[in-house]
Amino acid sequence: MKTLIGALHEHAAHVVNRFYEELGRLPKSRRILEMLSAAELAHLKARQIQNLLALASVGLSAREHEDMAQRIGRIHAIVGLDKEELVRSRGILQELIYADIGRTVSTQQLSLYARRLTADLAWQLKAYQAVQDSQQEVLLRITRLVWEAGSYTNFIDQVIAALAAHDEVSACTIGRPDEAGIFHFEAGAGGKTEGGMLNVLAAHNQEISVRADHPQGQGGIGRAWRSGKPERVVNYQTDPLVALWRDLAAREGVRSSVAIPLAAPGKPPLAVLSLYSAFPGGFVGPDQVAFVDLLQTLLGCAAMRISASDGLGAAVPVSVRQHWAALVRTGALEMHYQPLLSLATGKAAKVEALARLRDGERLLVPDEFLSALSSDDLLALFARGIDQALADRERWCAQGRDLDVSINLPPAALNDIRYFEAARTALAAHRCPAARLTLEVLENEALSLSQGQRAILAKFRELGVLLAQDDLGAGHSGLTRLRELPFDWIKLDREMVKVSGGDALNTLRVIFQLTRLGHSLGRRVLAEGVDTLDLLRALAILGVDGAQGYGIARPMEGARLIEWLDTTPAFAATANVAGGAATESLLARLARFVIWEERMLMIAAVPEAAQDLLRALTREAGEGGREPLAQSLAGFGDILPAGSQRDALHREVIGALLTEGPNSEAWRVALNGLIEAIAAAG
Repeated sequence: MKTLIGALHEHAAHVVNRFYEELGRLPKSRRILEMLSAAELAHLKARQIQNLLALASVGLSAREHEDMAQRIGRIHAIVGLDKEELVRSRGILQELIYADIGRTVSTQQLSLYARRLTADLAWQLKAYQAVQDSQQEVLLRITRLVWEAGSYTNFIDQVIAALAAHDEVSACTIGRPDEAGIFHFEAGAGGKTEGGMLNVLAAHNQEISVRADHPQGQGGIGRAWRSGKPERVVNYQTDPLVALWRDLAAREGVRSSVAIPLAAPGKPPLAVLSLYSAFPGGFVGPDQVAFVDLLQTLLGCAAMRISASDGLGAAVPVSVRQHWAALVRTGALEMHYQPLLSLATGKAAKVEALARLRDGERLLVPDEFLSALSSDDLLALFARGIDQALADRERWCAQGRDLDVSINLPPAALNDIRYFEAARTALAAHRCPAARLTLEVLENEALSLSQGQRAILAKFRELGVLLAQDDLGAGHSGLTRLRELPFDWIKLDREMVKVSGGDALNTLRVIFQLTRLGHSLGRRVLAEGVDTLDLLRALAILGVDGAQGYGIARPMEGARLIEWLDTTPAFAATANVAGGAATESLLARLARFVIWEERMLMIAAVPEAAQDLLRALTREAGEGGREPLAQSLAGFGDILPAGSQRDALHREVIGALLTEGPNSEAWRVALNGLIEAIAAAG
């Protein structure tokens, strides 16, 4: 072998130069070579010479040879050199070696070297299969995530984790632009330097834009956002559009990339995922193109689902995400408390605990930071928040205030038993009876009815805590969950109880029907976002059990809560207003009308009952205007002030309903007249 090694040292450079000349005549190989800079091509030739010499080494073991070949084969697979061209190129190389050194070495030496070249090719082809297997594995993981991941933040963290484990990916990032078009990285993994590619990109002084008229908008990310298609950087060292990031890419060992917009069909992108390769020409071969296209299709499905269910906030740079996550764990969490008013008593015997993060002089509310937290951050927030809330409750009890506490339970808790353990631990640590704690489960698309989630809900029920369905009406399938899941309370979303202009009557109708539905299922009903005492009065008339909102009290620190309870008189939400309809608010009278309307429609649905009521009202009208049962049942009561107008409207409306029916034009006209009179009396 010494003779062979000597011959290779003498002829290897010539063989390799001739070899690359021949490769330049093969279309697929030429495409790959054209991606390289002159320096990169020279480096590649030098490595090829080293490989030829290593194959002739006397001490080369089979294991060392296999590892070396598979490493090279992996590179060939990643840069998109197909198997057929690899086999053909290996034949060309072998012919050139024989031509240059065949006359100077023995047949036995050539035969041994040929066997090593053949084994080298076989192991390289095996590496191709490993790369393809890695592609399939990551696509399967992404497919599961598309349908199982909850929030946007949780989804992107899991997608990054799946892709970072893939053979072809040396680093990956994901992010979104702000309103000005400046792109912010929200998650990422990989890279060579400490902190990784993500932190280096985020700290780089050349920001990235998605605007076509911006100098920093011409890279892969900006072009992908605008085109809606995957955009590639074939080689950072030769592509003039990415010159601003050339040095950064070199430091991180990044040679090429593909930016993949996450978008539902026909919709603007939700975010851009970038995959980085350690080799020029990554993600451009046929197999890589197919992989990227399928990945984009899967992520487009996720973008459509997340856009519909998650209510995305603004993009949060990764540095800010990391800062907020640190605040959760370093004593910056402050629980504030908003009273929940009982409409039966007018007093607050329960509070909702709401998280705040102290960031210097700022106090961050959940709408600012919650969507940016990872699944582990959310668990830490819940565990620390429930511990702090129950510790405050323990102090209030010592001061003579035995309050119930309600706290939000993220949808992720129904897929993670650690939330149950955190609740159980906090209850035990602060000697809180389980029934004094209510966990509010946010109603959104992530909460399905799977067997595993039912099992975790059952464990909370066995623990003895109460469960509330939060924000009923904010999601898409709340009524199904309301029927099938074991809630004790339902909370009407603030948008459901927002009363404005001419839509007030329909809003009150919806509130009344949801309250009836909740009561029929054995649930108590609480309305969120109550901002006026008039609305509070109307809710009490409609039978709502509880209310919270700025019209009652804003969230406050635990110390201020006790002061508020001591100094705030009971709300007179259920008391009769002196003067009846003459002084009652418009919303209150509309609420009474909603109940009257429902009662009349129920009577009209039974023809015999309708006729009996009509005869009774006719008889009583001729008996001196007494107020017996029929008049109490069908009269306007506190809907309108007493007088001839009310009596005339009453005769018209009741006559139209009980004689013409609820689907008649006469009933609709009379009803509109009554509603106009109620509004005018206000």
